[in-house]
Amino acid sequence: MKDSRKLDHCLNCGKELTNADNFCSFCGQENVDQRVTIIRFLKDFISNYLNFETVFFQTLPVFLFHPGKLTNTFNEGKRRKYIHPIRLYLITSLFYFFIVSMVIPADLVDRIMSGEITPEGVEKDSQGLMKINSRASETFDSLNKTGKLDEVKELGITIDSMQLNSENLEDIDQLVQDSIKSSQNSWKRLRAMSIDPEVSDSTFSEALSQTSFNVSLGLDVPQKRRFIANSSLFISSAAQNLPLMMFLLLPFFAFLLWLLNIRSKKYYVEHLIHGLHIHSFAYLLYGLAILWMAKLQIAIPLIFLLAFIGVSTYTYVSMLNVSEQGWFKTLLKFWILGLFYFTGLAFAMIFELYISLKTF
Repeated sequence: MKDSRKLDHCLNCGKELTNADNFCSFCGQENVDQRVTIIRFLKDFISNYLNFETVFFQTLPVFLFHPGKLTNTFNEGKRRKYIHPIRLYLITSLFYFFIVSMVIPADLVDRIMSGEITPEGVEKDSQGLMKINSRASETFDSLNKTGKLDEVKELGITIDSMQLNSENLEDIDQLVQDSIKSSQNSWKRLRAMSIDPEVSDSTFSEALSQTSFNVSLGLDVPQKRRFIANSSLFISSAAQNLPLMMFLLLPFFAFLLWLLNIRSKKYYVEHLIHGLHIHSFAYLLYGLAILWMAKLQIAIPLIFLLAFIGVSTYTYVSMLNVSEQGWFKTLLKFWILGLFYFTGLAFAMIFELYISLKTF
């Protein structure tokens, strides 16, 4: 379409051009009229979109079900057959971070600090307490009938310690509830003091020191006060820095691949392309897992475990296909890669959260 939009002179330097000139021979600017009608603009957009859509659907099955093939194809010089690795990385990373920002609540820090988010599996109602009491009684009766009660006593467990009752459990539950309420009230009181301009830093520091939230982390009193006052903004600040941190980790991941395959005589950039494809798959699968966990709210640990196994298996098979080495040798390299990469990732996450804490 651009052939019909050529000019007889260069818009940049004014040199005369012919219809055969795609670029100006004097300054190098492309010979095309950038001023277009709305119809021409829509035609160009549709043309580019359809071309991208064709390549995308051609790339997707290879990307999902043939680990390493996109890397090998790109490194062989076939650059237009599938989506460019950087574009694929950007698409999947945007999808992942969009899901994360949509799922994680803005007040997550407040909910954790106030004790609203508690470990799963804690039964707080009377029915749950009676179930626990019933299971304890059944265990005691079973030991008594089978004659194993004496063996239990030899281990230093008394009968009284096994005779749980609902009243004791209710007392324990009440203590837990009181502790949670105390934590909630402490955090709410600190929040109110942190945003009150009439409360001095010294008064706030004294109140903070009397709670369990007084953790140093290298922060002074004004920084702690600012964090508590704007804790809901901490998540968004950390989320904004996370994509940059992950992108900066890519060269480290590629460097590890290069070291592990240094005898292959492949260029570093070839391992970088491999890293882009592996991270793209990880973003896609983890994004779908987080979306699934947010919608179903069940079997969250299992879903995360399955996603981790899926990404790990994909990475191993991809390394196997790209390096073309034996399965055991590749498995050893996979373990070494995982050890050093996840160590670096952990340090990077801690550093990123700390920087977000210091600067938000």
